[in-house]
Amino acid sequence: MRIARAACLLSLLALPASAAPAPGASTGITDRYGRELRAYLDGASASACVPVKLEGISPWLVLATVAAEDKRFFSHSGVDLRSVARAVWQNSKNGRTVSGASTITQQLARALKPRPRTFLGKLSEMFSALRLEAGHSKEEILEGYFNGVSYGPLLTGAEAAAKAYFGLPARDLSLAQAALLAGIPKSPVNYDPQKHPKEAFARQGLILRRMLDAGLVDGENYRLAAAEKVSINKKESVFAAPHFADQVLRRSGRGQVTSTLDLRVQERAADALKNHLEELSARNHVTNGAVLVLENATGAVLAWVGSNDFFDAAHSGQVDGVVARRQPGSALKPFLYALALFKGAKASDLIEDEPFFAAGGHSAMNYDKTYHGKVRLREALACSYNVPAVRLAQKTGVSAFLAKLRDFGFASLDKPAAFYGEGLALGNGEVTLLELVNAYAALARGGIWLPARLAAGERADGARRVMGAREAYIITSILSDNSARAPAFGVNSAFNLPFDFAGKTGTTKDYRDNWAVGYTPEWTVGVWVGNFDGAPMRKVSGITGAAPVLREVALELNKLYPSAPFKRPPGVKTVRVCPVSGLPPSGYCPASMDEVFASASLPSGQCAEHLPPGDTAAPSPAAAGPSIKFPGDGDIFRIDPQTPRAAQALFFKASAGGDLVWSVDALELAERGQEVLWPLKPGKHSVYFTAVLNGQPYKSRPVRFTVIK
Repeated sequence: MRIARAACLLSLLALPASAAPAPGASTGITDRYGRELRAYLDGASASACVPVKLEGISPWLVLATVAAEDKRFFSHSGVDLRSVARAVWQNSKNGRTVSGASTITQQLARALKPRPRTFLGKLSEMFSALRLEAGHSKEEILEGYFNGVSYGPLLTGAEAAAKAYFGLPARDLSLAQAALLAGIPKSPVNYDPQKHPKEAFARQGLILRRMLDAGLVDGENYRLAAAEKVSINKKESVFAAPHFADQVLRRSGRGQVTSTLDLRVQERAADALKNHLEELSARNHVTNGAVLVLENATGAVLAWVGSNDFFDAAHSGQVDGVVARRQPGSALKPFLYALALFKGAKASDLIEDEPFFAAGGHSAMNYDKTYHGKVRLREALACSYNVPAVRLAQKTGVSAFLAKLRDFGFASLDKPAAFYGEGLALGNGEVTLLELVNAYAALARGGIWLPARLAAGERADGARRVMGAREAYIITSILSDNSARAPAFGVNSAFNLPFDFAGKTGTTKDYRDNWAVGYTPEWTVGVWVGNFDGAPMRKVSGITGAAPVLREVALELNKLYPSAPFKRPPGVKTVRVCPVSGLPPSGYCPASMDEVFASASLPSGQCAEHLPPGDTAAPSPAAAGPSIKFPGDGDIFRIDPQTPRAAQALFFKASAGGDLVWSVDALELAERGQEVLWPLKPGKHSVYFTAVLNGQPYKSRPVRFTVIK
């Protein structure tokens, strides 16, 4: 412990090099606002020490220490001869040691170089004190004292003690707290306020009285301090963000490190994970998870929750889920679609979602075990359909996709493209949560990748553009489109937040891992849920396992770091297209919708989906005839689980009356007329009506809509 005291002092005060070895201050890691995350005790000293300058010490502690230890400190030259004479007389009179005469300077000399408590040892100590006074100012000696003496078990220096006992830096101590702290060095064991509060507070009262008698405080301050109820922290080690602190230690080495982490975000992320795992663990066999939050502008880590409980040995709590390799499932799909956009694809392009066999005879299957026919690229990504993704991987090339993923920082994907095959589109490689969240943060930045930063002042070298800003914006537009993902996830999924938010889930086919990643322009959050031993969960997908945790973290995070809407970069345009064909609509199209495109890749031609055979031009609206007014093409309806199914229906409505015969999915309805009632049924549907107009049979343009549970 003597070594630690000398180390703290020598890191601040230019004392003779021979005074003591200088291994350095103990290691401590704080969050970005100075709140302690973890203290690592020095191996040689097993003592916490946080060096500070004298300006970082409360003036009350300076005055209280002078009153307690050395009232003539500012007038003597290192040894107080009057006190020495008094101590010799009192000790001789009583036949034992009842009084000491060590000045603050002598105590500092003793802390620097321990000596035997003999007459010769005392003379050597006094000589060293005289040398200290000759070579240093009173301010330097006080600074050395406040960094070199013991304030209790494992505590060297006033800063470490103030944080341990009061949770405050030494500069913020009140008079009452300062008087309590000043009394400890006389006997750090006997006046330890955590173990011996009665003795410690009795000495505090004595010191306050000495300060009043010496004129160091006035009567009002004395009364206030004497009446103040000082709370002492329980003796416990600070152990916040343990996985993160270990990572910082590996990167930064020993010493006092200010990290990028925000302890407020860390605590809320940890609570969100813990609360949700409690709901899942019993019935779904889910035991662990991890959460990572990044600040997009700098790459700084705001929260790093490596596991649900660091001390849970039964579930491998000390494994760090942020850097453990796991299969990401569909969470890699946005980067495949970004590559396709770069190669000329459009968000309105149609992709076949029909059965097919990939290389090696493998057949891709969607999560919902069904196929959806031709789907727009936007819908395919938003709904995370597997078959379109594998088709897209075939078209873009697995090698090109793997290269793009490595551009985005997925260094864990270190096998050749042939090893993964087209299954890479479905996440059959292994990546870390850190890689995944950092890659999504690049999307949030408009295609700029930055390395994650853990410590303040850490340089963000290696920034690079990995995607065009226009492609990144279009991917963001898709991932934040609640209507586009509704057919697969419902209109009220965990990603439907009250601010702009882009999100994606991932689930492995055997339910061993599920993920949720989301971002705003300001920050990016990633969550992994599963079991560290690789055991499968019971029917837990990304949207039910990880996404609720992400939602709770995002809502809390937005209170601390409010988000803004996504900004559209130059060179992106909005164009109306037919929702069925993805092409500019014709006059026969029953509806149209907005889609975003890069200016250099706008859709061309005209929708022929609804043109009569042989027609190549759009007819005038008057020639179109009666049409369906409700529902609209592409509408999505949800069955309310709280309402009886028999009471839930749609009113189909036409623009004209008459004897209209309605058909849904080619099945004719019994009810006829301008408005008819149809009971809701889950699935994708098509409705049209037929009639006789001017003696000729007429069929309206069909309208496609979806009903979800």
